[in-house]
Amino acid sequence: MEQLQRDQTEEYCIQRGVLIATALYYRVSLSVSCIASILSVFGMICFLYRQYRSSLFFHNNLRVLFLSLCICCLAYDSWNIGMKVHHLALSFLYTAPCQIFLPKYLYMTMNITFSFIWLTPQFILVSIVTERWFAVVYIRSYELRYKKLGPGLLVLAVLISISTLVFLYYGETFDEPQINGRVLTSTRYFSGNIVIIMMLIVNFIGCAFTIALRFFKPRRLIRMPLSLKFQSKENAITSNLLFWIATLQFMAVFLSQIGALYVRIYHSTHKLAIAFKENMDVFNYYTLALPVISTAYLLKVKRRRIKDIKDNVNIKTIGKDGWINYSSVIQEQWK
Repeated sequence: MEQLQRDQTEEYCIQRGVLIATALYYRVSLSVSCIASILSVFGMICFLYRQYRSSLFFHNNLRVLFLSLCICCLAYDSWNIGMKVHHLALSFLYTAPCQIFLPKYLYMTMNITFSFIWLTPQFILVSIVTERWFAVVYIRSYELRYKKLGPGLLVLAVLISISTLVFLYYGETFDEPQINGRVLTSTRYFSGNIVIIMMLIVNFIGCAFTIALRFFKPRRLIRMPLSLKFQSKENAITSNLLFWIATLQFMAVFLSQIGALYVRIYHSTHKLAIAFKENMDVFNYYTLALPVISTAYLLKVKRRRIKDIKDNVNIKTIGKDGWINYSSVIQEQWK
């Protein structure tokens, strides 16, 4: 009887574990994802070292949120590398069929951590869009009244991510055998679909507000003081960068979630469903593009910013126009 049970257990491990983990398609999917994450980590570290060493010209609130977004993307790729290397190594080094499955607490750590660093960047990006709307709409009072807006939105984004995790994992025991740390158990089928649909709605709304922000311009720009003109120009510059970054991230996450939802609904019983989900991870490639786009845009912006400062500050000092400017300055001093 014990021998029969052992044979049945090994047969389950072979069918549900070994045949999937050792499939060429699955191994190639893991390898491609791992290589993309390695390149992303290298690119993000170089970007953070170069840009934050010289201090970005972003407003304090935006700097906090953008740095947090970059760190989350770096954490996502680093964790992804660790999981992929582990899964690939295990598919070659296992000695018994049932060793292909992850230990319960290792799987629990991998899955919860991965879900957290997958959700948090999405809420942080929505926070960045919110912060930019405050900066543009309340341009006259933004510097005085909203100094702590960035840290506040960051804390809110983290709290919402944690709340989403509580909803997703409430009552989960993590007893179901798994070969991949990013895959939810079958008991989370309903709550997992709810979270994916919720994030689709959040990302759609965020993308709509990002597009609207690109075309929104403050009125009466000519009558503004010089300091507000500079602030308005920098808002436009950062909003343009945000538009490309946010649109790219929203599209990447949107496609990933649509793909994941499709696999969960129509191909959940397919032997290589896990590999399909790996290939649907477009967010992995977004983290590769983020430092490249940001670096190229910021280099362009620095040159443009210097030109704008010169155009707004330089005044004529010779001829008739020069005398008029000089007289105006003298009159202001003697008032």
